[in-house]
Amino acid sequence: MAGKKIVAGMIILIIGSFFIGMGLMSGCATTETPKVQISPERQKAMQDSLRQIWDRQLNLAWSLGYENYKNKMYKDAIPHLWKVTELDTIQRFPLVYNFLGDSYYKLNVPDSAEIAYRMGVDLYPDKAYYHRNYGYLMTAKGENELAIEQYLKAIELEEDPKADDYRVLGNLLVTANRINEAIDIYGKLVQLDPADIEAQKVYAQILQSTGDIEAFIVAQEDALTNEPDNSRLLFSLGETYFKRGEYEKAIDKFKRLIAIRPDDAFAMEYLGSAQQNIGRYRDAIATYEKAIQLKADNVKVICEMATCYRELKQLSKARSVARNALQIKPGYGLAHIVIGEIYESAVDECINSRGNRKITFDDKLIYRLAYESYQRAAGDQQFADLARRKMEYIRPDTPTKEDEFMHAGVNKSDLDCYKWIY
Repeated sequence: MAGKKIVAGMIILIIGSFFIGMGLMSGCATTETPKVQISPERQKAMQDSLRQIWDRQLNLAWSLGYENYKNKMYKDAIPHLWKVTELDTIQRFPLVYNFLGDSYYKLNVPDSAEIAYRMGVDLYPDKAYYHRNYGYLMTAKGENELAIEQYLKAIELEEDPKADDYRVLGNLLVTANRINEAIDIYGKLVQLDPADIEAQKVYAQILQSTGDIEAFIVAQEDALTNEPDNSRLLFSLGETYFKRGEYEKAIDKFKRLIAIRPDDAFAMEYLGSAQQNIGRYRDAIATYEKAIQLKADNVKVICEMATCYRELKQLSKARSVARNALQIKPGYGLAHIVIGEIYESAVDECINSRGNRKITFDDKLIYRLAYESYQRAAGDQQFADLARRKMEYIRPDTPTKEDEFMHAGVNKSDLDCYKWIY
């Protein structure tokens, strides 16, 4: 081993002496390095070679990162994606920070996800998806003001606005109590997605809170103009007009809706109620009958139909219809209330036919029947309060102890106008 080292040292010494000798022979100082001239063609070839090496490395890093990300192998994707960020000096792959942020988010590492999305926002400020994703992450972290800023920027940059952006932003603005801005965003949302009934409800609530329900109606009517057969819009507007007492407008909307969806029992019920509320009782009865055909056990509709017959002074028919509801649902409070009201109407009709407003014992017997119906209604918790109020109202007109003493054993009226009752 020692011999080999000696031989190697001698070789080095000989080579060194040779180069020193050459230097002395040429008369040049050994401290200067000769300049090598490289042709432009050679320079270009070297640059192309380096570029090809860089290109292969970048493409390989992207391919490995993307394939792992696509296959939900997020942990394996991350180092390759970071390699892309180091190599991609010309921003060939602008989605890289998006994939990085999503990978960290899926791995439940929100702080790293935030760093990636923030870098994406800084490097690609004109990309809406970076602002959207960063805003989404800030929403999850409860950083609402920063989230609002990012969603506003995403909407500004997006050529084709996304309803989801408006939906999230509107909710953030409501949470931040920035009501006027929320109204503007929800107004655009209901125009962008007129089928979003939930957004319309929120929009209505916001506008209602400011007293500007007219703006909501205008927005919905505009949306309906663009989609005249949109059943959800028709229902929403019909319901809005109904609650405002604009029954003719409600009738128009519900009729149009039923023409599109003839099996919509709920719309049919609204239509009947609107007709009933403006005194079109025969139309309402016809509508309620169709509603009952669609849903035979709808006891509320049956009671409303009975009320229409009462308004038409067809009292015997009215009571018969109300009793149908009790056959379906025994003890149903509303049916008992309707029957009580029918008895009250019977007294009014009988007194009017006599031309004498004085209440007789016969009238009081019928009032007692009404009182007893309200008593039964009070057993249904849903209608108990209304039933008790009606009982208190009618109690003074029922037979007193003195009346019963004076008419001992008389429990039924003998008047012709009450014969149908028995």
